[in-house]
Amino acid sequence: MTSRLRILHCLSTREFAGTERHLAELSAIQARSHDVTLLLDRNTVDPLTGGDISGFLCPEVKVVRAGRAGYLPALASELRSGRHDIVHTHLGRASARVSWLRRAGLAGSVPVVATLHTSYRGRSYGAHDGLVCIASWQQEALPAKQRDASALIPNWTVPPASTCEARAALRERMRREWMIPDGGVVIGAAGRMVEEKNFGLLIQAWKQAELKPGTRLVMVGDGPERGALQQAAQGRPDIIFTGYRTDMPDLLAAFDAFIVPSRHEPFGLVLLEAMEAGLPVCATAAGGVKDILADAPDCLVAPDSLEALTEGLRRLESAAPRQWDMSRYRIGAAASRVEAFYRRYC
Repeated sequence: MTSRLRILHCLSTREFAGTERHLAELSAIQARSHDVTLLLDRNTVDPLTGGDISGFLCPEVKVVRAGRAGYLPALASELRSGRHDIVHTHLGRASARVSWLRRAGLAGSVPVVATLHTSYRGRSYGAHDGLVCIASWQQEALPAKQRDASALIPNWTVPPASTCEARAALRERMRREWMIPDGGVVIGAAGRMVEEKNFGLLIQAWKQAELKPGTRLVMVGDGPERGALQQAAQGRPDIIFTGYRTDMPDLLAAFDAFIVPSRHEPFGLVLLEAMEAGLPVCATAAGGVKDILADAPDCLVAPDSLEALTEGLRRLESAAPRQWDMSRYRIGAAASRVEAFYRRYC
């Protein structure tokens, strides 16, 4: 019988986005077979959106929060406690602190791995024993030593838990709320509204595409760029902003197609969710998107190109639903590979 592992996940963020969802889902499936602890900041609520990983965690996952002294002392205490067989860090803040403690000789002897949710930085990840890359571009960019100690394990998508009837009801309700005309096509886009996501270019392309009167662009999310984006869309009732939503990916049932205009996308989880929902998609050939759509080059457009994005919108307007092979992106297979990676070190 395979031994039960004591796993410590470390994350220091105040939001709920793709990485936080990834960790909530991974820790939940690991907790079925292992003892899982998650070290978080004292406060994890996003002050802008109210998003918080706490509401998405499995009850079997033990949560430890940093105290008044901050994340670093709490992290040092956990690393030296002897209570964990493996430490798994996520994103730069937690990872850099683990690396600092290890270099200072203050981390004990517990093995440490990280998932690269963004780019590799030696300061954050250079002292780790192993690295999980979620996309091939990350692994290709690693220094030789780190590449030899890495594994390529893509993110996953989880099929909607809601019934077909519930999704149909949500579709009807949301399209009524958005005042979509009968027969109208809804093209969706979603993500944190920051410069990297390139939603400003999407609005420019939408204006230039001159689609049918009943076609709508629905933009889901919030962030520092939202005010400027709404200003750019002023006077355009065909562009709808929903704000931050907690019901993705179920909300995808209300869409007819999906577009990802990002300048760079480390992986592309929302794209994967749109494909799980059977939507035709268009995405810029940037980062992990190229892995996901490697077998569907017709769905890729050049990054940061107004003309390419405009043509992509025009294609989406008339595209039919599409059934995608999602077998590569199931959480059970990914969790098994992560566990096998852990066992290299413990």
